[in-house]
Amino acid sequence: SAFHDRIAGRLEALSPAERHVARFFVQHKQKAVLSSAAEIAALTRSSDATVARTATSLGYTGLPELREALLASLMAASPGAPPART
Repeated sequence: SAFHDRIAGRLEALSPAERHVARFFVQHKQKAVLSSAAEIAALTRSSDATVARTATSLGYTGLPELREALLASLMAASPGAPPART
């Protein structure tokens, strides 16, 4: 998916803490979509600032835009899902 490609292309440029949060986004998409920055920080043993910084380091304007990309990725992977908005 475009989401995976974006993360894979930028993973090595991230700090170790950001890399850990980025992997969480990939491995736990649904939880990432539904969780706040503080909740993701607790789950990844980082800070909410690190979560927000990871989103921008991945090229998104912030966590809300990253969540939209995650949601589109989840919907594209679901059988019978409505087509993603473009």
